[in-house]
Amino acid sequence: MPAVQTEDPKLDEAPTKSIEEILVESGELAALPQVILKLIDLTADPKVCAADVERVIQTDQAVTARVLTLANSSYYGLPRRISSVREAVVFLGFKSVRSLAMAVTAFNMFLGKSDNASLTRRDLWKHSLNTALCTRVIYKSLKPTEASKVDPDEAFTAALLHDMGKMALETALPQQFESAIQAARKSGFRMHDIECDFLPFSHAVIGSAMADRWSLPESLCDTVLNHHTPLDSQVSAEATAVVALADEIAQGLFDNVSLPEDKEGPEAVSNAATILKFSSDEITAINDACKIEIEKGVALS
Repeated sequence: MPAVQTEDPKLDEAPTKSIEEILVESGELAALPQVILKLIDLTADPKVCAADVERVIQTDQAVTARVLTLANSSYYGLPRRISSVREAVVFLGFKSVRSLAMAVTAFNMFLGKSDNASLTRRDLWKHSLNTALCTRVIYKSLKPTEASKVDPDEAFTAALLHDMGKMALETALPQQFESAIQAARKSGFRMHDIECDFLPFSHAVIGSAMADRWSLPESLCDTVLNHHTPLDSQVSAEATAVVALADEIAQGLFDNVSLPEDKEGPEAVSNAATILKFSSDEITAINDACKIEIEKGVALS
């Protein structure tokens, strides 16, 4: 793809920043709250119980309140109102509650300092949440061999976080990031197709570096890194393909564009379909099911 030309000569003169500098300048975005770090540690303990999870989450009132709000949303359709984190764990399971806590964290990160920044980040949050919802549909559609290679909760979390690198770049390099956005709008290209003409690193590279700094699993870091290029995955190709496909479907539904699994569709879709062994008809059915899932999940946003 030819480089997208910019009329702003200052962009060429902008100092190049390292990944570490970008993470440092992104400030609190690069710092994962302690409550989430503790929940990640608990995941590895087979003896963990609902009381342990409740104890950790309740150390953060904001996370507790939001987790209970999401657990009581129409999306989950629980038989009665949930009044405690422990009940949420009992009804939804530990991993689902951990995913909800991660969703809360992501939501808080997507709040900007100004009204304009908040609006932009809320749109990004909504896309990330829709992508996460789509991973559930795709996982349920997998054949047994592929499904055995995917952790649905980790795919959900990776989908929530797949675009977080954009926020770090927006914070550390606001002028260059805005120029990339404007160029994408004018050219009709997707942001990930042209961002490296304006920025020192792609949002996928920065997002993966953030995940690594948070000590998230290597497989999750790999998925964030390769969510536009699932064939490049070196750790979890199937999980990465699930998130890549979910990302494209969520964006396609937002743009009101169908996603056929053929040469005319986005490359990430055809590559993900190849990895997951989906036919063109299956992709169409999954796309339709994702639309229903997103509409059902509106209450989560």
